[in-house]
Amino acid sequence: MTETRKGINVKIALALALVAGIVLLATASIQAVSMLTELGFYDILSEVSLSDEAKVQLSFYLTFPVLSAAFVLLGDVLILKGSTRRGGAFSIIGVILALVSLPLPQILGFSLRLESMLGTALAIILAGVLSIIGFATPPIPVKKKPILSSVEVATVAVFSAMTAVLTSITGQFVPSPTGGFTHVGDTVIFMAALLFGYKVGAVAGVIGSVVADFYLGYPRWYVSIPAHGIEGALPGLAKGKHIVIQALLCILGGFIMATVYFYVNIFIKGYPVAIISYARDLFGQAGISIILGLVLTKVVERMLPRFKGE
Repeated sequence: MTETRKGINVKIALALALVAGIVLLATASIQAVSMLTELGFYDILSEVSLSDEAKVQLSFYLTFPVLSAAFVLLGDVLILKGSTRRGGAFSIIGVILALVSLPLPQILGFSLRLESMLGTALAIILAGVLSIIGFATPPIPVKKKPILSSVEVATVAVFSAMTAVLTSITGQFVPSPTGGFTHVGDTVIFMAALLFGYKVGAVAGVIGSVVADFYLGYPRWYVSIPAHGIEGALPGLAKGKHIVIQALLCILGGFIMATVYFYVNIFIKGYPVAIISYARDLFGQAGISIILGLVLTKVVERMLPRFKGE
């Protein structure tokens, strides 16, 4: 009976997480279009020319529902892996971020859309149920470990620094026609994830990218948190696995990273410019970084065999 109930809970959790994530992004899009309309722009399919302040406001608002969806989906992944309590906790963080996003447009000086408010409320309820499922489902018995061990903390510090340095150096010398900068700093994020797992990959991706953004003067640094956090987490799930699986999860991580920036850029730059940036992020930044990351990871594994396997 317990196993049957657990199986049902996992299936329900998966459905809740997917629906909650979709609803969060859909309602955020409705609110963002409304905010653009108030700024005098009625068509995101053409180029949008916003002030720097408006770009910051719109991208700042959009970051919260994206982060909320990411934490809800990560919570579901943890529940599926058997870390049900931790999955429930991550879902609660997603709920908190969604709650923060609710009044944010009004705080920034825009009108709140009723559809967006109702959609976000629905997503909060779904994520709340997901967290309850996480705490109510018996976890797979494993030895308790800290979120990050002392070794992992030191590893994060090293790889964060390497990410920041490589991003900053290459970002200064590779021009971008659509704003921002092009770099191969994601190479280090992929290496951190494949060698040390999803926790190190995610945290190093966030810290290293944000530090580089500050150094290079990128004003929308907060968008890098979900973009590079997810990019570092997904390949980490393939630690010690076959290179084909590692490559696929690196591609998925790079795709989501580029898609997060694309999603935000649609509203602050318009579709024509956003699609150019998307292609650059996919094939230039992520594509090259994935190749370099996989090659260098295999070099390290050959030099230090202890990195092979789980």
